[in-house]
Amino acid sequence: MTMPVVKLFGSLRRSAGPSRLTLPGKTVRALLDALRKDDPQTCAAILDGDKLRQYVRVMVNGRDIELMRGLDTPLATEDEVAIFPPIAGG
Repeated sequence: MTMPVVKLFGSLRRSAGPSRLTLPGKTVRALLDALRKDDPQTCAAILDGDKLRQYVRVMVNGRDIELMRGLDTPLATEDEVAIFPPIAGG
């Protein structure tokens, strides 16, 4: 059974270990719930309770979930989910 691929970037990659994970989930929310079970520390850096932390960006196949259905964005088994932590600089 194929599952969505999750790519972690920046500080999320350093804390989680591997930069590519496969996790089950019919929605982004369900996928993040699966991540919470596997790696609660990384998930805590992404979610604040049941909402995305401010400035965290989640993309499904290159599209920001905020432009779709947010955490309720549906996922297919072949989808790629990219998660970016807040980035600051000047």
